[in-house]
Order: sequence, then C-alpha cells, then structure tokens
Amino acid sequence: MQKLTMTVVMLCGALVSGCQGEEGGQPAHEQPGSTVTEESIASSSQAVVSSSLEAALSCIATYVNTGTCDWEHWSEMADTCRFHEHPELDDGIFLEEVQSGNCTAANWPSLRAQLIGVNTPLVRIRESCDGASQVIQETEASGCHTLPETAGASYVDVPFGKTVTLHAGANCTGDSVFVDSDTNLCETSFASGASANDNVRSFQLHGFAARPSPYAYDCAPNESTCVKNFNARVGEINQAHTVRVVRVALAGKTTPTWGSIQNALDALQARTSVISRNRLHLGFIRKDVTVTRTACSAVRNDAAVRAGHKASDFLTIFVLPKGVCSSSNAGANRANLISTLARDYIHEVGHVLGLAHSSVRNPTTGKITSSGDASSYMSIFASDNYSLAQLHWLGWTDKEELVKLNSDHDGHGITTVTLRPLDNNEDSTSPYPLGAVWEIPPNGQSGEQPQRLFISVPKRKTNGTNQIAGGTVFVHRAPICKNCTGMAMHTTQLARFGPRSDNEHQADALYIKPVGFESSFVQENGQSVEVFTSVTVQIRR
Repeated sequence: MQKLTMTVVMLCGALVSGCQGEEGGQPAHEQPGSTVTEESIASSSQAVVSSSLEAALSCIATYVNTGTCDWEHWSEMADTCRFHEHPELDDGIFLEEVQSGNCTAANWPSLRAQLIGVNTPLVRIRESCDGASQVIQETEASGCHTLPETAGASYVDVPFGKTVTLHAGANCTGDSVFVDSDTNLCETSFASGASANDNVRSFQLHGFAARPSPYAYDCAPNESTCVKNFNARVGEINQAHTVRVVRVALAGKTTPTWGSIQNALDALQARTSVISRNRLHLGFIRKDVTVTRTACSAVRNDAAVRAGHKASDFLTIFVLPKGVCSSSNAGANRANLISTLARDYIHEVGHVLGLAHSSVRNPTTGKITSSGDASSYMSIFASDNYSLAQLHWLGWTDKEELVKLNSDHDGHGITTVTLRPLDNNEDSTSPYPLGAVWEIPPNGQSGEQPQRLFISVPKRKTNGTNQIAGGTVFVHRAPICKNCTGMAMHTTQLARFGPRSDNEHQADALYIKPVGFESSFVQENGQSVEVFTSVTVQIRR
C-alpha cells in the first residue's frame, strides 16, 4: 500500500521545524485558547485529577461538611465551585446524586470517586422492560454469570466500553445475542429469532472487548505496521443513535428558532456521516423546555432536569437562550450550544465522542497554545475535518490506511512514505495510506501516557475554510490512550510544512522532509487551483 525504502544514517542535531499557528478571527463557540507550558499538559489516563478539578472538589466538600450539598443550594454551589469548567461535574451525574439526597458526608468518598471516573460502571440485569425497574443481578467482573432460575430478565444496562453476550442457556450456552448498549429485551431477539424477553439465563461480560469490524480491528503479532486503536467505545459510537435536541426558553431571553437549529443539525448529520463513512448516524427528536433560573450553570442543569436527561443517554443537545452563557461547552453525554453555527455543533459533539482540544506547540519556546490547530474541528478556528489521530480514535479509518514506522526506526533507519490527502476522509481507490505513525518509546516515568506521532496531509487543495494550503504536511502528537475515558484524545501539532520545502522538520525525535508530490491544476471560478493526489516524505530518527 505504501512506498517504503530504508537505509542507515547517523543522527544529527535539531533542524528547522515548520511554521505554526493560524491567522484569522476567533469564533464565539468557546473561550480563547490559553498558552501553557508543555509540562503542564496533564496525562489523559482516567485516574488523573487536575489541580483545577481538585479545587472544585474541595469546594464541594465545604458544602458537604456543612450539610448544604443539596438541591436548595445547587445553583449557588455550581457557580461558586465553577462546575461549568469541569465536565465531570457538569454532565448530569452529579446533579442526579444531589437531587437524590446522596451528597452527604457519609457518601462523599464514594461519590467523589464516581465523579473523577475511578469507579467501574456495572452491568445490570433488570426484571421489567424499562431502565428503572428492579435489578435482578449486577456485576463489574468479566466472564460468565448465570441468573437465578426464577429470574425473568427484560432489560440490561450496558455502560460505555462494555459489551455483553446474552445466552438462553445456563453457563453461557445456547442461543445468544450480542449487545453493547442499554437494551430492552422485550424488543430484542436471539440469533435464532426467538424473543430474548424472560428467556435470558446467563450472560458473558466482555469488559473492553469489541467485535472485529472495519472500525474495531485486531493487530496480529506479525503485523508490524498495524496501528492499534485502544478506544473501548468504538463499537458503541459507530451505530445509529437517536439524539434529543432540547430548545431551552427563558423569559426575557431569545433562543434560536427551530428553523435555524434544524439547519445546524442537518449540517452536523451530513458532516459526521461523511467523515465517519456512515459509521455514525445521528437521528434527532425535538423537545421544548422552559426554565426559570437565570445563572448559566443553573439554566443548563434546570434544562437537564426538565428534559429528563439521563447519564445513560448517548447524547443530548441543549440549545440555550442567548446571553445566558458566555460559551458553548460539552461534558460526557451532553452538549450545550449558544449558537447555530454548524462547526460549533461538530466541535461540541466531538467532545461527547471523546475528543479533547487540538493544540499547537511553538517549536522555539516549547509553549502550547490550546485549541490553536486549524486542521481539526477541535480548535477555535474554522476547519474541514478532525485530525487523523482523532479520526483513528473514533474508528473512522481502516486498518490498511495507517502504517506504523517503528520496525524501521527502532534501528535508526530512513523510511520514505507516500501519503494521500485526508480531505473529507472519503473512501478512496488510492494505493497510498492516509498517515504514517510512530509510537514514541516510553521515557520510563511512572504514569506517563504513551504517545504517538501522526504524519498526514490534511487537504488536497486550498479552499476558503482556513489558511491551510493543499499538500501541507502536518505532524501531530497524540496519546495512545489505553483505558482512557471521557475527553481523552487531545492532539498537539508539532510541525507543519509545505510539499516543496527543502528542509528537514523536527517533530519529537523524528526528522521529516518532503521529497516529492503528485499534483495537477484545475480551473475553479476562473482561477487555476493546484490539487494534490499524494505527498512523499522521508522520515528518520
């Protein structure tokens, strides 16, 4: 699939790296990106608690200790402890616990652990055909579990990242059906066609396993160029989902009309269908709610209660009144929008799917500008797509479209790879891969999240979306992300250079130089536009 050649060379010092940053205005969908040192970027592993989140949790603890962590004080607590800055506190789970009276001194240790994601979600088997019925059996342990002989199972809760096979016989035998999300067994059949309702006698919990598919493939031991995807949610993401869209009204404020909201939803659906290759399909149902509170966090949380939003929902979109919140945001399974710009919807839904912001590293100072990478929707700039690392994380690339370089570069060799442009991530008959990937060797520091470098060509031609020219090569660093949860897949642009560059460009320990390209010129709107079909780069350590 790719052109590969190899020779042995000597290492040399740091060379000139590509230009960074973007020009242009900043959209209104989120607050401006901040500049931070590279060392301050936290690991993506699920047990990490940032200093700001720790401060918010300590703030909540003061309410817990005074017995005021309750619904009466919710609005005050949300504003004081800045819930809107932390999806762990602002995704509806904590709200449900407070409303249920569970935010007490006795419960706080376990509730705190739940909020920071160190708890293990349970698979639950229920007796009636709805998600609120009596639990027959629950477990977090992988393996086979047999139900009591008299149990009549009619519903199963399957948390994100888990997969379950339901069996008609004891000890995980007999007729079966595979499920990877909450499932009503009254509407589910076994492989034979027989109803699963009241006929499940055992179930096999597969933990983070996912079925082999174009988006969830295995890398065999002898497939040295295969790039493994460790996202436990790819099976759950890549299906058809019904999404509730909630238009929130508040007296004295104006909320976007359903007409303008629908235009944004149509664009969101069309765009995600294309770049996911129809693996993710979003269908929308509408709901109107009216709230009475006026503070931003109170409006969001009141809307969630009135809309019946649940932590088990895949995605709920809330369209908020204008002038209440200063920016859009997302957390876990909800997106809060203050505009009807399609790119804002794609950005916030990206957060719900597990994507963090796309940043840029200054090659001279080493500082990182958050959300500054215009090659991804996960920045504050206009874009055409997510980055290749993010598309791979979502399961929107195929096995043969990425090539891992480590088998060549562990010996300090040179590799020449020809890449096709990413563009809209459409299926292609091109013989070239979308990206070259190098897994950065671990540095030996305990708890450090392993990283990868993704080398790609985002666009085949220049367009009016942003300042990225056709054929430009980007190098992104991204976490490998084993066992990550939440908004885990952040990327950092380390290098950027044109296909005609004569220099080597450094990205981490790699030196990359363009050595060839294929292009042609077409006429568009009376102008000659260069369209690239491939760019060839030489890579060495």
